[in-house]
Amino acid sequence: MLKKSKKQKKKEIDIFNNIPQITDLLLPESLQESKDYICLGYNKYSRVFVMTIYPEQTWIGWLDDLFNIGNINISIKIEPSVNGTVINQLTKKLVQNQSEYATYSKQGNILHLPELEKQISDLEDLRMLIQTNQDKLFYATIFITLNAENLQELNEGTKILESELSKKTALIRTLTFRQLEGLKTMLPLGNTPIPNYERNMVAGRSCYINTYFYP
Repeated sequence: MLKKSKKQKKKEIDIFNNIPQITDLLLPESLQESKDYICLGYNKYSRVFVMTIYPEQTWIGWLDDLFNIGNINISIKIEPSVNGTVINQLTKKLVQNQSEYATYSKQGNILHLPELEKQISDLEDLRMLIQTNQDKLFYATIFITLNAENLQELNEGTKILESELSKKTALIRTLTFRQLEGLKTMLPLGNTPIPNYERNMVAGRSCYINTYFYP
């Protein structure tokens, strides 16, 4: 008998290469991106949203009831702020509001005074809490993915989701032409969130303060 050459020998299989990787769990069967949704295989449709308007105050589990709508994934990206930068910005805004308040008072225009009083009070309280390390400001971005078995079910679920969030005075926006980018952000891979959707949140009071920063 002829001996098998080295090229004819069966290649040795490395058993450690046969261990499932995290990518095996995350990779879809297929991926087809459309304008406002993604098809991830047979009967797998997804639409990714980002939250743009938040309630003034929130509480632990304030988004939990959204899971009753259907197959929903929620990802919250949080980045801490630099206290010195925040304090400087709060001080600048506080001085601006105080100047406007004095101007309106001098003119006898009382229409905007109550609103300015609230803004000034909120800014003073927040600045004091951050200066004394009693509170911390974070930049939060919330992404929501709605999953369905067909496009009709996805559209119906979208209307229900928007309706439920409107009851909480919150607003989401579909990531149009950025669905794949949003999907990557949702995955637990440590990806940087899509910019320009960050909102201000303080930890101690569990409330969002984006409504405090009036133009």
